[in-house]
Amino acid sequence: MGDMKLFAMTLTAVLTTFILISCASRLPMPSGIPEISPRDFETLSQQKSKKVEVYEGLMNKMTVSATWLDSELSEATLSHSARIAQWQEPKYKEERFKVVNRHTDKTEFFVSFYTPERKSADLANTKNLWKIYLDVNGQRYEGKATKIKQLLSEIQSIYPQHNRWSYPFIVTFPVATALVENKPAVLTLTGAVGSAQLIFN
Repeated sequence: MGDMKLFAMTLTAVLTTFILISCASRLPMPSGIPEISPRDFETLSQQKSKKVEVYEGLMNKMTVSATWLDSELSEATLSHSARIAQWQEPKYKEERFKVVNRHTDKTEFFVSFYTPERKSADLANTKNLWKIYLDVNGQRYEGKATKIKQLLSEIQSIYPQHNRWSYPFIVTFPVATALVENKPAVLTLTGAVGSAQLIFN
């Protein structure tokens, strides 16, 4: 009986510690900033993402994961980032202004890219002859890739689908976000290594 009581006390202590750690690890949303839970943010990010793997026989030639940073996801990302960094409202408004301003004439995607040929993995290097296109509304736009220079943990906190074997990029297209978001689109990545298309419905 004594052993059972000891076990129950130990289990209670472990559960209490787990609950306290869980509560402590989730910081509150700063005042004046729209609320979004980490789970809701991850779900939304997954809804806006597509992934394609290209094989030659059993060999993986490349893997492309793309997330459309439309208005809805951009707003959610700002709220999510505000919680992580504990921004005050003025900082949130400043970052939101930057995003809204960029999206007046640009459309952005986060692209996580892997190929075993390391020298060919840099989409931002024009010498690799990679081309990235966005086809939407009967129009084709050519994108420009910029490599993200942040720690893996920082990138994964915003883009959970990214992994340590892939390279992270923001790909920008010269068209206003409002003109193309919520419309069927095809993102094409093509080069000497191979080609991949991601279909957004």
